Amino acid sequence: MILDGPFELDPSRRYSVDLMSFRVDTRISKISVGLFAYFGPYVVQISALFLGYNRKEEEVSLIKPGVNFLTMESISMLPPQCDGVLLAAWGEPFDREAWNTITWANVKQSYHGMKLVLKQYEELS
Repeated sequence: MILDGPFELDPSRRYSVDLMSFRVDTRISKISVGLFAYFGPYVVQISALFLGYNRKEEEVSLIKPGVNFLTMESISMLPPQCDGVLLAAWGEPFDREAWNTITWANVKQSYHGMKLVLKQYEELS
């Protein structure tokens, strides 16, 4: 399910992700949330994280300056000719307070937005 986006980018420019976080109610668990980039007909995962039972904060960071929590790399570059990015979720949504499985519509209502900071750069030839 798409939580946010797609956000269109200028494919003639190069981008790296400096920061990416989102907010979702702490009661939501058992789903993975990821940032994806697309270019033409292709889609690649840039970062993702599983939301488990022990999460205490509404804000979840996938990428902070200096670290991508999926790859543990210091730079999260988007692919060349990237058309845009989106935030997607998958899994079996679970409500920890009600202790039962919930619908994706419930997850969407519990979602409170994302922060995405991109940097443009030029490749040196």
